[in-house]
Amino acid sequence: MSSLPSFDGCDAVEKVEIGPVVEVYRATQAPLGRRVTIKALAQSIVPESPFAGALEREARLLAQLGHPNLIGLYDFVRRGDRLWLVLEFVDGWTLAQVLKKMKALPQAAAAAVARALAEGLAHAHERGIVHRDVRPTNVLVSKNGEVKLTDFGVASDERLPTAPEILDGSGQQPSLAYASPELVLGEAPDPRSDLFSLGAVLYELVAGRTPFGAADDPEATVRIRNEPPPPLGRFVPELAPALERVVQRCLQKLPAHRYQTAAELGQALDAALVELGVEPRAALLSALADGGLDVKGAPPKTEAAAARPNAQGLSRIALVLGCFAVLMASGGFVIEQLARRSGRADVEPGNSGRLELVPKTPGYLRVVVQPWASVIVDGEAFDTTPFARPIPLGPGTHYVRLEHPQAPTERRTIELVAGETILLDVTMKVRRPPGLGEGAGATPSAAPADSSP
Repeated sequence: MSSLPSFDGCDAVEKVEIGPVVEVYRATQAPLGRRVTIKALAQSIVPESPFAGALEREARLLAQLGHPNLIGLYDFVRRGDRLWLVLEFVDGWTLAQVLKKMKALPQAAAAAVARALAEGLAHAHERGIVHRDVRPTNVLVSKNGEVKLTDFGVASDERLPTAPEILDGSGQQPSLAYASPELVLGEAPDPRSDLFSLGAVLYELVAGRTPFGAADDPEATVRIRNEPPPPLGRFVPELAPALERVVQRCLQKLPAHRYQTAAELGQALDAALVELGVEPRAALLSALADGGLDVKGAPPKTEAAAARPNAQGLSRIALVLGCFAVLMASGGFVIEQLARRSGRADVEPGNSGRLELVPKTPGYLRVVVQPWASVIVDGEAFDTTPFARPIPLGPGTHYVRLEHPQAPTERRTIELVAGETILLDVTMKVRRPPGLGEGAGATPSAAPADSSP
């Protein structure tokens, strides 16, 4: 015990992690008898170092936050040439430790973890803070089933100076196994980058493996930019469709094709949990207990700890049913008018508003793009070049958008005649990040975009 350093007002009781940049201890806050975590600048680091500034910056970021799914900051202390953070203590494990013990979680427990993280990220994003390193080692799971995102060492906030690229005592860079394509390419942080990383974590929780390879895999960044992950259903029998859609949408290459906010992602996870028929915290505690972990308050085994749709969910169901009733009562008039405007179906007067998804007499759009792009027509994502399929469209005017993460969006307007095929041949003005070779980024990097709501 005598070898442990002293911290004003806190008695260190256990060394958790010692690295070249920071040291982490379990401690007791003397006046209150409260258990806390101390994150201190390593004694070998001088207070004028940029790493000292980074620790203070992390404290300033945490001071803006206050959410049950984010680690709490109690105090930031500077004493002479030493400084440290006094953080909330979580009695449990990192998510990485849980995965090491269990390899994977049941779908409902995985969705519960992701739902909690989405709530915490929504709170941070609303305050202009992007975490930038959502990964299992930065997620804490308590013995009571609480989930908290921790380590904001490389989080971004445009109101504060950029921190050195440190995450923990090891001085490692952000884990590329969970990084978004734009983060790999060195683009500016975006809240939707956190959603990609959360999707990669959710994929691993369910499948027991990362979607693009291990962090030390030299090909991981290439796969992140250019390849879709293996289908989740390949590793998970009886995969819940709603959960599969959530993962697919989170892992879209282009931020515009992902959920646009963490709150939107949270709603999708709510729907997945309703489909799975469980209460989130009970599902997580049961899974941890089944995995041999010492939990507190684990619920008794039941055939189905069924979660009923909440009031918001019931309201959505009522809204959908109400809209359907209105459409039916209108004799199909609304459907007919929408179909006529979209040009995606032929609806003739008096045919009871029957909607055909493929036009009777279509024209076709072929798209060739160098090096590649995602093809969006009339607001709907269709395919990704260079192997984009011919797109059948109704006669009339259509609006085409081509998107590449490193190029300005290209827009075209076409007039299509029945039976006609139009070819668009476009070269994207790709901005290559410094240090990339001439051929970097020239291969297709996006799976066909998930256009599900």
